[in-house]
Amino acid sequence: MNAWHKYFVVLLAVVSFQAAKAQEQGPPQEPPFIQEETEFEGEDLQIEDEIQSAAPTKESGTVNLNEQTPSESNIEEDLMLEEEAPAVVEEAAPVVIPEEPPQQVAPVRKTPQVEVVRRSKSGGVEYIQHPQAAKGLMTITKDGAYIYRVKSPSASKESGSFRVGMMDPPKIDSADGVTNYDSMYGGSSQAMFMFDYEWKPFNGYGSLGIQAGLGLLYATGQGRFITPDPQFPDQEAKEEYSFLAIPINVGGVYRLEWSDRQWIAPYVSAGGTYIGVAEIRDDGKSPSLVGTPGVYGAGGLLFNIAAMSDDTAFTLSSEYGINNLWLSLEYRQLQTFSEDVDFSGGIVGAGVTVDY
Repeated sequence: MNAWHKYFVVLLAVVSFQAAKAQEQGPPQEPPFIQEETEFEGEDLQIEDEIQSAAPTKESGTVNLNEQTPSESNIEEDLMLEEEAPAVVEEAAPVVIPEEPPQQVAPVRKTPQVEVVRRSKSGGVEYIQHPQAAKGLMTITKDGAYIYRVKSPSASKESGSFRVGMMDPPKIDSADGVTNYDSMYGGSSQAMFMFDYEWKPFNGYGSLGIQAGLGLLYATGQGRFITPDPQFPDQEAKEEYSFLAIPINVGGVYRLEWSDRQWIAPYVSAGGTYIGVAEIRDDGKSPSLVGTPGVYGAGGLLFNIAAMSDDTAFTLSSEYGINNLWLSLEYRQLQTFSEDVDFSGGIVGAGVTVDY
């Protein structure tokens, strides 16, 4: 069968199907168009009647729109109760960040420019002038010890001596001719404290200088009755007396020294003195003041403690400026010119002498 025969048969079948469908719909209606009631029209009327019957009836009178019904007020109260309290937001405390301390930068140490004294033959070792050489540095040992050149101590120009001695009691008689120093203060030896300063401007074969010093004698005792009292068999009064004697000395001193660290140095001194005396009562009456001039002569030996050890001598010289430290032994003879206040006698003393 040819191809066009197939197309013709298909076209014929389509036309036949459309014609059969048109016959089923029936002929077209002419106006007025009257349609038959369907089953759905009755149902629409019934639904409309139900809606009208359910609508609320209008009542006569006015309605107050501001009036709240009990149900509405209860709802508002419930809503107010259900409202949560506003949350309190606590502000966070500011965080304190500790400040870091400023860092100190160590200054750059500059290498001092030093002068090269000499070099080794190979040139690998340089010998320089050490910065401490100006202060006397001589050698640095393998152990790291610094050895300095120490200047020999020059001859001392000043000295100070402190001594404690025992002296004979002075010979002092009262106006009544009965009471004396021995009966009131005792007849035993009395302690005397002495300090001497020496300035020695002349140093050659030995040292020659000027000496000035002070002393102190102190004693206490009971007063005595001038007229005997039978109530006091020993004739001692209630008043207590204090006796003070202060000798003031000025003279010269010579010390035999031939080296800086000699072990023993003898010396002699002599000069004038004035001894002031004060007798003080404890009953408030005026004290008695007297005095007497005199002369003195002394001789002694100095034993050098610093010469026992070089380390001790170096420490005393470098740290304290003491050239020599001596142990002093001395005998001094006093001769006064007053018969009423007589301190003539000897004093044996010992102490310490410092040269600086």
